[in-house]
Amino acid sequence: MATKTTLRAEVRIRRRARRAGTSTIEAPLAPEFNQSPIPVRDRAEAEGLAHQIRALASSMGAVTLPALFIPTPLEPDMSLALGLFERALLPVLLDEAGAPLGAPRWGLWEPGQALVTLGRPPAQPSGEVLGAESLKEADLIVIPALAASADGTRLGQGGGWYDRALTHRSPGTPVVAVIFDDEVLEAEIIPAEPHDVPVDGIVTPTRTMAINLR
Repeated sequence: MATKTTLRAEVRIRRRARRAGTSTIEAPLAPEFNQSPIPVRDRAEAEGLAHQIRALASSMGAVTLPALFIPTPLEPDMSLALGLFERALLPVLLDEAGAPLGAPRWGLWEPGQALVTLGRPPAQPSGEVLGAESLKEADLIVIPALAASADGTRLGQGGGWYDRALTHRSPGTPVVAVIFDDEVLEAEIIPAEPHDVPVDGIVTPTRTMAINLR
């Protein structure tokens, strides 16, 4: 089994190759999607993920406050997912001076609200910074990953931000990892540690895999 460090490096190399030569597009979006508050990097990818997340939210009955994320350039294009909801919690990683915050924080984003980049991506909401406990209000949590497996094991970026943040979610709130199709790996390939929080589902641009979704 590869170490987490080795596996992360391999995934990042593939993602850089995937993004090589691509740029922000101006092509018209599918009519069912609102204009994105952040640039659409890959139209098919962004629309595919939006379709999957909308179908997942619909299958849950009603999602009133999802926790989503703004993607970095190498992450799957979540640019159209924000427009699916009237509001959403988004990670706040930096303070106003651009320095990393010491603990997970969130911001409430609503359509028309500005997103700011404080020196480095990803962007974050410009309004009030909420504490880690605000995640209790979310009824769907969508998080980034570098890889995941059908048993719920997730390979994160290595900083442990989501492992710390997810301890504040309400019991039973589904956690879904967003990755590319080729990053759905066999369980034995991804090293798991006791502090790793498993996910309940996996979303890619082409499919949704239910692991423990109700």
